[in-house]
Amino acid sequence: MDFSLFNLMTKPVDGSGHVDVFQQMRTMTRMVDEAGFDVAWFAEHHLSNYSISPSPLMTTAHMAGQTKRIKLGPAVVVMPFYEPLRLVEDICLTDQLTEGRLVLGLGTGYQPREFKKFGFEIDDRLMRGLEIWDCIEQGVYGGTVDYNGDHIQIQDAALSIAPVQDRIRTFAVGNAPEMRQKMIDYGAETLTTPAIGPNSILATARRLYQETRVENGLSGEDFPFAVQRYVYVAKDKADARAAAEQVLIHARMANNMRQADPQIDGSDLKIVPFENEPDVDTILERAIIGDAEEVTKRIVAEAREFGITHLSVFMQIASIPFANTLRSLEVFCDQVMPAVNAALETDQTALAS
Repeated sequence: MDFSLFNLMTKPVDGSGHVDVFQQMRTMTRMVDEAGFDVAWFAEHHLSNYSISPSPLMTTAHMAGQTKRIKLGPAVVVMPFYEPLRLVEDICLTDQLTEGRLVLGLGTGYQPREFKKFGFEIDDRLMRGLEIWDCIEQGVYGGTVDYNGDHIQIQDAALSIAPVQDRIRTFAVGNAPEMRQKMIDYGAETLTTPAIGPNSILATARRLYQETRVENGLSGEDFPFAVQRYVYVAKDKADARAAAEQVLIHARMANNMRQADPQIDGSDLKIVPFENEPDVDTILERAIIGDAEEVTKRIVAEAREFGITHLSVFMQIASIPFANTLRSLEVFCDQVMPAVNAALETDQTALAS
């Protein structure tokens, strides 16, 4: 299984400054680089303390100088917000500046306030985003963008820059049929984020993606399936419960930003309960929270049940004290990751024999 670290970079309303948030991100990313994680992801959001990371490709390029071997990338580039030709150039430039360590995460966004402030119609996000993905494919790998779509028109734009990699590993978020088809067309891996939802979300996402594969003549159940999960290695039950409470706060922030008019004070989101929100006990069942043994057991079980090949670990959640997150991440690197890999390697050996 591949492991990645997801950096959302929420700015808590507890006095933590921008410098603190970015330094914490650097510290965690350097730790997982040393530990052997495969990827470090950097979020893109705008105009709220939910995430103070508006330019994930810039962050990716910066972190190349802070790390040694780990792959780096945006999770995700919110394609509808970009002028596509500039985005294509920035992708090529980032791959050059990272010396070929760029991975791409692509998506079409979901927060209405962001679209409103940028002047885009949120109802157009899927089709505009898919046209921009076509432009990425043309420009990054063909060297020229020549595109005439409903949303994007670019004539014969030859690029002066190219990526290092012949093909940049790409992940995409979204379950719309058109998005799943584009993943197949362009060889992207699907990335599912169940958040605080039940595991049936994973089962449904895998089934839909497999159905699209079958429609395209691709058979079998052995295919990449990436999942992002809340993960926290707790030192005791009280610590686990405190982490689950922060997961609920994060869910409240995310749900607030899904509203057409979120409750917000300047750029600070209000922590607003939402209808039918789960209680903390339910979150403890759904998020991967517990001691090292429990976290290992949960990850292995989900990998076996859903064929997960890539786990994106989301650990710095809402206002969890950074010292607690760092301790959790260190235990994950030292104990959980090796134990998960050992269990899954045993599975592979048994299948091969």
